[in-house]
Amino acid sequence: YKLSILISLFIQAFRMGAEPFFFKQAQGQQPQKVYARVMKFFVIVICFMFLVVALFLDIWKYFIDQHYWSGLKVVPILLLANMFLGIYYNLSIWYKLSNRTMAGAWITLIGAFITLAINYTFIPSFSYVACAWATFLCYGSMMVVSYIWGQKNYRVPYAWKKLVAYIIISVALYGVHELFNRFDLGIWTNRVFALILLSLFGLLILNVEKKEFQRLPYVGRFFTPKTT
Repeated sequence: YKLSILISLFIQAFRMGAEPFFFKQAQGQQPQKVYARVMKFFVIVICFMFLVVALFLDIWKYFIDQHYWSGLKVVPILLLANMFLGIYYNLSIWYKLSNRTMAGAWITLIGAFITLAINYTFIPSFSYVACAWATFLCYGSMMVVSYIWGQKNYRVPYAWKKLVAYIIISVALYGVHELFNRFDLGIWTNRVFALILLSLFGLLILNVEKKEFQRLPYVGRFFTPKTT
């Protein structure tokens, strides 16, 4: 849980800045397109953070007590859970702008029920691993319910296929790294391979989202080819 807080802190900082921005954009023209674009960049950043932590757990583990190293196996699960929570916070703008704030309460209750049910059923057998999966399924269900419900009441053109693809690719890269680790080729070989996988993800994003990066203020010029 201590390692997953790295993403949690980013999400909380994003939430504090994003909500005032979302409400301000609601007064402009076609705010839904802005929300969709913000969501895209949020998912890209959060996927990158997931890989930075998950691929280099052998380094991050030194920031926690050695007694907790046995629990490192649940860190990727918790990272994904917090990723889902961050996406949910982005999605939640629909019920705040459409005056359906009770929807937020119902969605939270759904998540709470799932958490309690899983913990009550599986903690006796699986201990803290059950807690990690409960958190994952809780936030995942809240995200899915909010998306489906929100699209019916306040439609936002999220590029959901692309966003899901980025998340799946991130998890797949982590899976490839875990398989590579089983060959036990040495800690530095594993770290170099992790860096290669992280770079591949970065190159993929730069290639697919090149036009989006070119439209960004300040940094966009670095992605625009120079004319002679």
